[in-house]
Amino acid sequence: NFLSGQNMLNILRQIALDVPPALGLTFVLIASGGVDLSVGSVLAMSAALTMGFQSHGILLSIAAALVFGVVVGLTNGLLVSKGKVVPFIATLGTGTVVHGILLTYTRQQPIAGYDVSFTFWGAGSIGAIPVPFIIAIVMTCVSHIVLIYTQFGRNAFAAGGNRESAFLAGIGVDNTQCIAFIVSGCFAAIAGVLIASRLNSATVHLGADTPLWSIAAAIMGGASMQGGKGSVIGTFIGVLSLGILLNGTNLLGVQTYLQIGIKALILIGVVVVDAISIVNVRKNLELQAYGNRKKYS
Repeated sequence: NFLSGQNMLNILRQIALDVPPALGLTFVLIASGGVDLSVGSVLAMSAALTMGFQSHGILLSIAAALVFGVVVGLTNGLLVSKGKVVPFIATLGTGTVVHGILLTYTRQQPIAGYDVSFTFWGAGSIGAIPVPFIIAIVMTCVSHIVLIYTQFGRNAFAAGGNRESAFLAGIGVDNTQCIAFIVSGCFAAIAGVLIASRLNSATVHLGADTPLWSIAAAIMGGASMQGGKGSVIGTFIGVLSLGILLNGTNLLGVQTYLQIGIKALILIGVVVVDAISIVNVRKNLELQAYGNRKKYS
């Protein structure tokens, strides 16, 4: 069943909802070397706002979700860039606050939608291709262009690679990192809108493993916890690889709780590989510096 056409389409539809937050985390990893642990809560809250504001019109409900994501991203960016708070702590705190707001807003009850036409964006297809997958491809292409061919992209790599050198070169490091967190919050909100559209409902359980899955995909795609390194195309491939793995475990009948453990092991594994590569790079640089000192002494 794995190689059937229907299963391939299922994989594309499943990974499409994981791509936006993973792309946003790639921006954060490149620009700061930190992570955004609030993406799961932002995703769930954005889905709830999309369903809750549906009575006021689809456009307004989507706008409310996106604005919320941008506000949370801006808050994270200011805490990290201006407040000098470690990204792990800053985003863990804001994510917890957002989750509390989510529980209060939903009263821990699912919010169902009633506009069936809205489900097109999360569950519809154009021909045989799922609409959310098309959106994911467009977001990946736009993100790649921004990172590679714009001034902001070059600034992000410079700021993440060496903050002091970037600052001395006249780059607005704080502003660059702040924008990266805004992008992460906005992309998480887009994922929330798409998931709400697919399910035509929202619950407090959405996005529980989004941070773990997104970090793993970004690092598998070439991003580094040291910053200044990464590729959104690599992240997309990382999401696809993890999606295939998850689909395979489902077809094999692996229990959900074991799948959670597998996801955690994958994250640990990719972080360990990243750490080993960082250590090797540092050793090579130290050996090179020692050789230069010995040569010119």
